This record gives sequence, structure tokens and C-alpha cells, in this order.
Amino acid sequence: MSLPAIASRCVAWATICLAFSSAAVSAERYKPGDEIEVLHLNEWRPGVVVDTNARGDVMAEFDFASSSVKRVFKNAEVRHAYESGAIIRGRVWADAEGTFREKAALLDIDDETIRLRKPDLTEIDLEIAKLSPADQKFLDKLRKDSGGGLARPPKRPETIDFGDPATMSISMISEASGRAALEADPLPSYLKMQQGGVGFPVDDFFDRLGAVLPVGGKDVWVLAAIENEKPGGAIPTRLVWASLARSKAEGRQMLPPSERVLDYHSPSHRVLTFSNVADDEGDDEVATLTLWEVLPADAKPKPVVRWKADSKEGGLHEPWGRIIDTDVVLQRFGKTEYVGWDVTAREARYRIAQQSFFAPVATLSPGRRYLCLPEDSGVRVFDAASGRQVSSLPVEGGVAGVAVSDDGRRAAVLGSTMLTIWDLTDAAADPTRVQAETIGTPFARSLAWVGDDRLLANDGQRAEVLFSLGRAMSLWRYDYDTSAVPSTRGHRVHEIIDRHLVYGATLREGGTSGLAVGAVKLPGPKVDETEASVDPESLLVVKPGTPVRLDVRGVESASDVRAALEKKIKENGWLLAPSATAVLVAEMKRGDQQTITYRFGGFGKPESTQTATIQPFISSARILIGDTVAWQAGTSSGAPSVVMLKEGQTVQAEVDRWQKPNPAFFESVTIPSRIIDPAKRDGLGVTKVTTRGLLVEP
Repeated sequence: MSLPAIASRCVAWATICLAFSSAAVSAERYKPGDEIEVLHLNEWRPGVVVDTNARGDVMAEFDFASSSVKRVFKNAEVRHAYESGAIIRGRVWADAEGTFREKAALLDIDDETIRLRKPDLTEIDLEIAKLSPADQKFLDKLRKDSGGGLARPPKRPETIDFGDPATMSISMISEASGRAALEADPLPSYLKMQQGGVGFPVDDFFDRLGAVLPVGGKDVWVLAAIENEKPGGAIPTRLVWASLARSKAEGRQMLPPSERVLDYHSPSHRVLTFSNVADDEGDDEVATLTLWEVLPADAKPKPVVRWKADSKEGGLHEPWGRIIDTDVVLQRFGKTEYVGWDVTAREARYRIAQQSFFAPVATLSPGRRYLCLPEDSGVRVFDAASGRQVSSLPVEGGVAGVAVSDDGRRAAVLGSTMLTIWDLTDAAADPTRVQAETIGTPFARSLAWVGDDRLLANDGQRAEVLFSLGRAMSLWRYDYDTSAVPSTRGHRVHEIIDRHLVYGATLREGGTSGLAVGAVKLPGPKVDETEASVDPESLLVVKPGTPVRLDVRGVESASDVRAALEKKIKENGWLLAPSATAVLVAEMKRGDQQTITYRFGGFGKPESTQTATIQPFISSARILIGDTVAWQAGTSSGAPSVVMLKEGQTVQAEVDRWQKPNPAFFESVTIPSRIIDPAKRDGLGVTKVTTRGLLVEP
């Protein structure tokens, strides 16, 4: 994906848009006293003409920052009040019979009619078939040049109440709780990507990419959602269809303002959006999910159904939703629940509770048949359409993330120190376990397969690390440069599909700015050659035969802990040496004091809250090489997510029962015998993900 090529396409599109918005501007004249709008700080503001000059410049008076301001504007930065929000500014329209001739601004266009606004602010609808040949030709060119995205957004459909999922029984443990063989659910044949990129302009300073969704097909579509974050703004969400096969944006539609795009389902041609806007009476805000039907060539998305779906969750987790099939939409409901909505029966079909403290986001199999739910004791697998549990994959120590391979046969489960690979189609096959401290974590992480033998794991920041199962090591790190759009606040702007990284970026070249979407094939330059030539042994700083010193700090039963760790050192083949530079540090300490709030009541009972304070006990083990941490693991006491109180019992007393030191951690912790150089933990090289593709760092 080349920046100059994308930028040139962006300029071309911007030129088209400018032509649309400024048609007939050069000949437009204004008179003192005319009501107008002026473009100030990327926003159109109402004003009045004070004076003009021979060049067509306009001195206008308008309100800004609670005061009246006078300023001179170029002609293109001024428009009549009746042109506000128009697709095309004022021009003369006529009918084929010559009985109608009127100057008006074009507000809306569909297959058969247009809507115009006249200078007196009245609006009229005209049949396109009855317009003059010149006007029909003008509209045909307008549609072609715009990619079809001229129509105003459709209205939101009426909000329907599907019922409260909280009244449903929760699926926590199913009778099908054991491991079972599943049919493979591979990536659909239409979901194929190729390298390429497409740029397009922004319409407003506050425009942002809210979603970049791989759609595929013979045109290799990527659907981009442009959302506007202006406070109190009314700028529509825009759908832009980028064809990687033709390096062009060939479709454009609008959705109502504040709609956030969550997913696209190719078989049903449906888009799923979330909004939190005032209800139909304009009173309280209502969180809703909406399905729209749309294809690249459509003029407008067609509303299907809209329903109340308030997950009562804020922060970085919200919103999250996926279309399973024509009947079911899956929503993350709160931090640790999932609800399957039946949009045909118009009710909640199932409700699943996730048993996980860090609550990694659930993963769907490539064909969307199975829902894989990462939890503290492993992964539960559900039929995504019915919510019925069909298998479970036990993993000790918690799950940070899970990914299903493109062929739908294998599930990779990431823990704090280990990757466990399961054959989903063979219940008798033992899983393969690969030591993976370099990407392992107790926290939630995204995980994706890249081919048959590699996985890409997010590092919790702005980078991804490529891990080799065959080499049991991190191969490479991918850093997103400043142009790449970060996936914050739930924005779905990065996706691994068909061994391609699909992502969004911002463009700036000269005075032109815009947005871009593209795909690059992984792993990119130099990775394969580097892996083939590396000797993994040369990367180790601790291995069997390495002298190691033991340092025990602040631990209860220190002699027992020391004996347990000396046993582990011997089992790893290390040499216990008081003067060694490699040090195994065992430490126990108290953490910072925290306040936790519990909510009681509901279901017809009065609601109340109680708080408790904790100061957790933290146990940790780490390998130091000098002052550098080469490996570490730890555990902490915490507080239960739910408390059940007996009469007279306080929340504080119940929480205090959980606050105990844990010297047994040092007996149970698994310490790898082979530890890689910390400088190589993230791989053997670095690639920048940019608008010019994948660029290897020196």
C-alpha cells in the first residue's frame, strides 16, 4: 500500500466532493443583510452579510465564543441559509416541459425522486424522470462520481423492547460440560483478502474511523465506517466501501448520526450498529442495537429492526456485538455476560455468564458457528445460535485470549506462561502445550492465527508480537506508526483475516488530509529468512547448567519457600551458586489499598450499595539478569466479584476472608528451565505498520 498512490486517490475524491459542494459558487453574489452560513474552524455557523468586494469575498458577522465576530471569508467559505446541509448548493433546476424553472439546493436523492430547498426555505420533491435532460445527465454524473453515496441517511426505525435479559436464567455450567468433538467451522470462501489500500477524504475535523471490516468477495471489499465525534454534533455516520481489487472506493452511504458500526454479515448483507441517543419522545437516552441491510451499490441502507440493548457498561469494553446469522445477534452485556438476541422472534434467546476476573472478549470461530468464551479455568465452547454449551477446554491458571485457526479445526489458548493448542474436531487428542512466557500474560489480550504455525498476540499497547509454535519463541514485533488508527474505546479498526492484517490509517500530504483502509500480507519482509537462520539456543540467558542465585524477601515460612525453590532449581538443571549474576527472586508484599463497591437488591427489591477496602497480598517470583527482569510470575489475593451475606454479616468481613498471604504459590509456580534474553522477548526484528505497508526497521 503506497502513500503517494493513496494520497492521489484521496485528492481526486476530495476534488469531486469540493466540486459537488461549490457548484455555481464562483458566480454567487451576496448582498448586505443576507442570512448565510460561514465555515469557521471546520464548522458551518449562521451569520449575516455585512459587505462584499469585487472579488466575491464576504465580510460576515456571526456569533463565536459568546461574542459577535466580524471576519472576511472567501466565496467558497460562505453559503446561503437555504443551502445548509445540502448535497449541492443552489443551481437552476427545470422540467422537461419547460413549465418549471427554479433555483434550489439539492437536499436528497433516491432512485426516483430528488428533494430541493428553495431560497424561501420551502422544500419540494420532484420526479427525476420529469426533469430536463440536462438535469438528468447532471444527476447521473453526480451519482457516478460519488460512488452512490449522495442520499441522506435513513431514519432510525421504531425502537422495540425485546425484554430484559436479566430476567432469564444464566448459562454458567451446562450438562455438556466435558470436551466433545466438533465439526470444523472454517473461514468462508468469500472472506479472502489481498494487499492494497484505498484513501478517501474527511468531511469534518472530528471525523474518525470507527470500524474497518473485511468483507471480501470477488471485489475484495473492506467496509470503513466514518464516525463523527463532535460534541452534540449531527453529522451522519458514513459507510465507505473500498475495493482492494480495484484500489477504489466505489460505494458510499449514510447512517444516522451517533450510530457506531460493530459488524457486517456478508450472507445477510446486514450491518449492526449501536447508539445511545434520545428516545423517540426526545427524553432520556436509550442504548439500542440496530440492523440495517446494505450492499455497496445501494443508495441507502434499509433499516431492519432496532431494539433496546442497554448493557449498562461504559469504559473501553463497550460496545461489542456480532451478527451470528439472520436470526441471532450476540452482544457483550456488561463486562462478564453475553446475550444472544433473537431478532426474528424479538426476544433474548440466551444469556451466558463469563467466569473470568479479567474477562477477555469472546471469540467466534471463522464461520461464526461457535462462541469460545475464555475463563479462569479454561475455555467453554457454545453453539453461537442457540447458546448451548458443546465443549470445554480446561486450562490451568486462567486464559488471556483464544483464537480459532482459519480451517476451523484448532483453538489456541493463551495463558500467563503457556500456549495450549487443542484439536476441536478430536475429543481424544491430547492438547499440545508450548512454553510462551514472551507473550503470556494473566491479563486480557487479543490473539490471532497467522498461517498454520504462528500466532499474533497484542502486547497490551500499540504493538503485536508474532510467535512461532515450532520454535517456541517470539519471532517479530509489529509497531503501528502514528498514522495507524488505534483500536481504543472498542473501535474495530484492526483485524487479522486470511493471513492479512486489515487496518485503518490517517493520511496527510501537503494541505490534504483524509483516511485510508488497507491490507498487508503477514509476516512481511525478512521474517521467514530470519527464522530459518536463527539458533534458538543462542538467545537463551538461562538454561540447564546456568549458575543461579536464590534471593527470598519478606516471605512467611521462608525456609519452606527456600526449600521449594531450591528443588525447582535442581529440577531445571540449574546450578545453585551464591555469586551468580542470574538471580531467582521470591518476594511477598502488600499492595496498595483499594476500595470496592458492591450493589445489592434489584428484581423488585430496593437497591443499595456497600463498600469494602482491601490491601492485597502479592506473591511474585522473577529471574533477574543484572537489573533486567528476564522472567516473572505472580499472584495476588483479591475480592470476590459477588458476595452472599448472612444476616448481620458485613461486606468488609466477607472480603477480609479473602485477604491471606499465599506462600504455597512458590511451590505451585512453574518456572521454565530455558529463559530467553529479555532484549529478544518481542522477537528478532521490528516492522512498522504504515500507510506505505510493512517497513522493516533497521
